[in-house]
Amino acid sequence: MKNLRFLTLGLALITLLFTACKKDDNNGGEQAPQKLTLEKSAVTVKQTESAIVRITAGNGGYKVESADKNIAIAAIEQNNVKITAIAEGKTTLTVSDAKGQKAAIAVTVESNIAPGERLSVEKQELTLVNGESEPNRILNAEHKGTINLSFTISPTGSVSITVEDRIVNGNPEGKNLRVKALKVGTAQITVKDNTNNQNISFKVIVTAAELTIEKTTAEVETEATVEVRINTGNPDYTVTSSASNIATAEIKKATPFNHLDPPHKAVFIKGVAAGTATISLKDSQNKTVAITITVKSKDDIFEVDSNGVVTLKAGAKAEGDVKIPNNGTTIGARAFARAEFTSVDFNNITTIEGNAFLGASKLTAVTMHKVTNIGNIAFANCKALKTITVKTSTPPTIQRLTFNTTGITVYVPKGAKAAYEANANWKKLGTIKELN
Repeated sequence: MKNLRFLTLGLALITLLFTACKKDDNNGGEQAPQKLTLEKSAVTVKQTESAIVRITAGNGGYKVESADKNIAIAAIEQNNVKITAIAEGKTTLTVSDAKGQKAAIAVTVESNIAPGERLSVEKQELTLVNGESEPNRILNAEHKGTINLSFTISPTGSVSITVEDRIVNGNPEGKNLRVKALKVGTAQITVKDNTNNQNISFKVIVTAAELTIEKTTAEVETEATVEVRINTGNPDYTVTSSASNIATAEIKKATPFNHLDPPHKAVFIKGVAAGTATISLKDSQNKTVAITITVKSKDDIFEVDSNGVVTLKAGAKAEGDVKIPNNGTTIGARAFARAEFTSVDFNNITTIEGNAFLGASKLTAVTMHKVTNIGNIAFANCKALKTITVKTSTPPTIQRLTFNTTGITVYVPKGAKAAYEANANWKKLGTIKELN
């Protein structure tokens, strides 16, 4: 029995020792990855040349990536990183191994071109008013009479660049970069010479332009359009009308003066109905300018017969400010009853028959140049009528109910006030004043 106990104890000890040894073996197999180390962490390479950086420690399975392949590229050759310089500048190479270890190489590529022959610009900084352009001389960009440049503009759309001849005393002498400002802000321009992979950069500061237009007043007939060119400003533009029932407006490409005229924008204003409206133009810098637009009624909304009697054409709208055609002499009875005219210039009219403008509720002003007789109730219920201008020294004949509105100001020729005040039907209308 005693021997049996010793045997059992011995077997237990052997099992314990075996288990401990196995754990030691397993721990020994999970070795920590080696730190990836390189011979150098920074190199300087001449353009188009190459350099080698040795991998001194790591875990195999090496890879390398360049942050900017336009500056330098790299490849793994055995345990070496081979670096090939492309263009002047700086970039970073990242080397990694099979265990995810990483190490970096800072690469500086220097030009292999003599300083006096390198690509350069005359000005490192330009300041332009938005919409304007200025040349920046570029040097050493031509190779055997050809130029192969590309441009990177940040932010995109802030400026435009074209290459043009530099003219000195009437003769071409080198090249300029023509820089045009398109958007307020600061732009960084990178110029690349694709022939020898040189890069240069310069800055452009664009300041806001004043918003100016071709004219601030304009006239247009109903259903016609007038164009007002934007001379200077800061795109994009917005436009609004104070009275869209009188005139509407939109921004479109301006009509060029000739084939040499650079592109412009313009405000296109369309007459809707006779009257006056204000068109407000605003640019991206919140600069504003106003256009006062007068919309005149088209003469062809009226019919004038052989006797000079004026009527409205079929389908025409009786609205807005109107002027009667030159050959009209008479407004017939009820011709424009309940019309929506806001003002009427009677031009050569001599007779206005009864009820002619009965109930024209929007009518605010009339001008009579040659009127001698106005029929009964001709302007009855024209409740908005506030101004009557009469150009004849002798008061036109009117009836007691020709006008049934009071509080009207009647303007008459100089020296004619007494004659109008002596006429009871005129005097009761309101205030009579002489024209200057």
